[in-house]
Amino acid sequence: MNYNLSILDILDCRKTNSLPFHFSTTEISEQEKHETRLWIQNKLRGRYFLDKCPAISSSNKLEIPTIVGFEEEKELTYFMLACPYTRRK
Repeated sequence: MNYNLSILDILDCRKTNSLPFHFSTTEISEQEKHETRLWIQNKLRGRYFLDKCPAISSSNKLEIPTIVGFEEEKELTYFMLACPYTRRK
């Protein structure tokens, strides 16, 4: 049982339904979406966004990647370094 709850967890407002402009983002694999959400819930404390988000690519084509975004930039940094579900290039 996870007892590391924040006030945002209690109010059920950690995960946002839309991607605010001020969130720091990165793409993740759609196949790892569920595991990534659980990792974020257990390891991080701030607000986040995790869902598909339509975008126009540099070649002017519509793409719908899965995006994860964090209100705190330091949480994105920690996510990129520690989460086992992120793609390493």
